[in-house]
Amino acid sequence: MVQLFYIVTSLHVLLCPFTKVEESFNIQAFHDILYHRLNISEYDHNEFPGVVPRSFIGPLVISSLCSPVAFLFHLFSINKFWMQYVVRLTLALTVIASWNRLRNALRKQFGNTFAWWFTLVTLTQYHFMFYMGRPLPNIMALPLVLLALEGWLLGKHKQFIISAGASIIIFRSELAMLFGLYLIIDLYFKKIDVPALLKIVIPAGITLVSLTLLLDSIFWRRLVWPEAEVFWFNTILNKSSDWGTAPFLWYFYSALPRGLGPSIVLVPIGLYLERRLVPIVLPALIYILLFSFLPHKELRFIIYVFPLLNVSSAAVCSYIFIRRTKSPIYELLFWGTVLIIVCNVIFSLALAMVAMTNYPGGIAITRFHKLLKNEPYVHVHISNLAAQTGVTRFTQLNDHWTYSKNESLNVDQLQEFTHLIFEAKSKYSSNLKAFSQTHIILDSVESFSQITVTYKLFPPIKIKTKPALFILERKNFRDDAFKLTKQERYTEDMELDRVSVEEKEMDNTNFSEELLEVPSNQIFEVEINTTDGMGETIEIVETIPEENVVVVTDDDKEDNVSEEEIEKAAAKISKMRKTLEEVKMYNRQERKKKAISKIKSETRKEVVASAKEKLKELMKRHKHIADELSETHISDKFNEEKEEDGRGDIPDVEINLVVPTNMNVQIDIEPSEDIVEVHEPTNNTNVNIDSIVEEVIVRLIDRKIYDDKTKPEDIKLEDRIMIQKIVEEILTEKMNYTISENKTN
Repeated sequence: MVQLFYIVTSLHVLLCPFTKVEESFNIQAFHDILYHRLNISEYDHNEFPGVVPRSFIGPLVISSLCSPVAFLFHLFSINKFWMQYVVRLTLALTVIASWNRLRNALRKQFGNTFAWWFTLVTLTQYHFMFYMGRPLPNIMALPLVLLALEGWLLGKHKQFIISAGASIIIFRSELAMLFGLYLIIDLYFKKIDVPALLKIVIPAGITLVSLTLLLDSIFWRRLVWPEAEVFWFNTILNKSSDWGTAPFLWYFYSALPRGLGPSIVLVPIGLYLERRLVPIVLPALIYILLFSFLPHKELRFIIYVFPLLNVSSAAVCSYIFIRRTKSPIYELLFWGTVLIIVCNVIFSLALAMVAMTNYPGGIAITRFHKLLKNEPYVHVHISNLAAQTGVTRFTQLNDHWTYSKNESLNVDQLQEFTHLIFEAKSKYSSNLKAFSQTHIILDSVESFSQITVTYKLFPPIKIKTKPALFILERKNFRDDAFKLTKQERYTEDMELDRVSVEEKEMDNTNFSEELLEVPSNQIFEVEINTTDGMGETIEIVETIPEENVVVVTDDDKEDNVSEEEIEKAAAKISKMRKTLEEVKMYNRQERKKKAISKIKSETRKEVVASAKEKLKELMKRHKHIADELSETHISDKFNEEKEEDGRGDIPDVEINLVVPTNMNVQIDIEPSEDIVEVHEPTNNTNVNIDSIVEEVIVRLIDRKIYDDKTKPEDIKLEDRIMIQKIVEEILTEKMNYTISENKTN
């Protein structure tokens, strides 16, 4: 069944290939060691060192194992993003290999049936399998932790002490509490004496400290013992609390139930049934209790004890499985354990679905490269959220682009970038308004918001998302894209006589742009028509190949063109670009108007239906007035227009509502499929349905029910109810049909 571990872990890596901020140091170190090698000045930690230093020993080991694959990728020019999969899967393989050795040690003590259930319980739990391939400092230490536990179970003291010491000194100092408890047990039961212990501890400790001091000081360019600084910062100074705190018992009521899943109910039963498990499981529980004194808590801090607690769960399953044929009660209990395993699987699937929506930065940078894959020059700024949720050097695929993660830039400085991967809650957010005049939205990425239960789906779980990141592009970027390769350069093939511009006034100008698909070194032509019938044509030759680009020297000026002609050409080119920008702006405005018109058209259908329904209800509530009112003329009109988009449209008509002051009026609403008009010869108050639609759209957008992508099929029942409520509010405001007025009449 160990093969299933490789499959499940690989699925987790494939479904969630991106990483988060906690994994940033190690994943960037993997990249830098593989691609920058000895050029330490180019390493990411020089620019983003993090709050505390981390050790490079783990990344060095994993990168060494991956180096043959990296060489093949380089040889065949394979995208380096795939290397991120390789390093993560390699890390997972080291964890699986160590876990398998621990399982074999347990099998020697508890039998094959126990080992089978131990595998099954671990395999169906989410967090341990998910974290295997994540380059966290805790996971870098996990193989050593599992090897140390194997050594302790088998009585191999040297393996236990050296592996435990390496995990403590190099990676995670808090593990001293866990292994200290197991060491106390060995000393108490005299499995090892103090002199023998010191013979192993002293040389191993000196060697490990020297190793981390030597290697990490080279990479950090200063004398440093990374884990000692981490221990001082997190534990002694308690600075980790700046990143949040949790209640004392949080590990017991939140982290463990999520980490172990439904199988957690078997842990105390296993300790009761199999007393041999007490020395194995009890230190793990005490470790969690001791670690709870640190205010800052995360599930990954106790990931090492999950296999130890699963030993107890596996013992229960094995105990029941062996006795399942001896009595009906054991058979019933056996099916109960099967149900727990199934619940483990369902719980893991649900969490996996959530995890897939939790890396907006990785998704955004992937989409960004797809959108601009043919652009030679891009200068993109990556926001803090994007950098923390998936953007790594493995995802920065274009060596000719410039990527910036500088967090200290102001709005004016950000506007200089050609593209932004920007954090915002919606496209109407205030922090996006600063870029409304300079950038356009290319795409948006959503992230996890909440989980809802619905019985219309299977499984009956729906993951709701919310906008998280927006990909912005500078408005003049497309114009800059066909510049003459670089500013202050001119092409040898450029024919200045092709640039002809007639100087004249540009007042009352209507623009029309014809988009032409032409290969490089062809003519781009823009025609500008004015209201006075005159026109001008601007042409420019685009020469893309770099070999055709030359710098204009003094000799070239004498032989080819004069300085005056160059300046004149530059002025005309500048005017042409400005004209193209105005043309593009005009076209964007037209597209926006069409989109808004479509929204109004689709929304109008809902508004009209809701208006009629609410008018009926309104008249029924004031039925006592109808008996006192006189005759009035009511007409229904049915206007059917030709369908343009396959769904049809609602014509622009008016609802003429009459509120009399000195005479009685009778209002009768008949069922109609379209628009209702109410006429009264005196004191008519006309309520135009377009104004209602406009107001409804504004309120729907404010309440985040509609946007420019809303389609009729997107309208849900709760949305229709909200529309009706908004219509009722607007009609009440516009008609002033209140009870007080009715009493006055």
